[in-house]
Amino acid sequence: MCSAFFPVMRRVILSCLLLALPACSLPRDPDGTLAGVRGRVMRVGVIPHAPWTIDTGSTPAGVEPDIVAAIAHELGATIEWVRKPEHELFRELHERQLHLVIGGLTDTLPWKQEVAFTRPYYSDHERHVLAAPPGENAWLVEIERGLERQRGAVAQRMQVAQR
Repeated sequence: MCSAFFPVMRRVILSCLLLALPACSLPRDPDGTLAGVRGRVMRVGVIPHAPWTIDTGSTPAGVEPDIVAAIAHELGATIEWVRKPEHELFRELHERQLHLVIGGLTDTLPWKQEVAFTRPYYSDHERHVLAAPPGENAWLVEIERGLERQRGAVAQRMQVAQR
């Protein structure tokens, strides 16, 4: 009985290892967004919505452009700010022509069916999020790590803005 048991167990263990191997590189970006941004250009759609995003002409100001600038700096990326109507920005994000959309977005927007939202990085009467391309999970994780590093600065900035 033992002689038949060990070859079967060896096959089971080997099968489990082979099945687990692909999980070693999670999370993944099917289109390589994180690798494509690192050291290159981050394309960010901007929807004006003070104090989150303030369109100043060239480089937007506000809480979220500052967050994006910090994340881009960490990745060694430059930022290309894209200004278009909201529906066009979300269409381009869905089609992975943009890397992020910012603009005081909340997790209740209907776009959450078409794009990926970060976890809320700030809550007042609403939960504020950034929008990323759908399915680009390594990119989303990197953005959420950047948001976590900026959480204290965001809270301070919002206290000042509410005065």
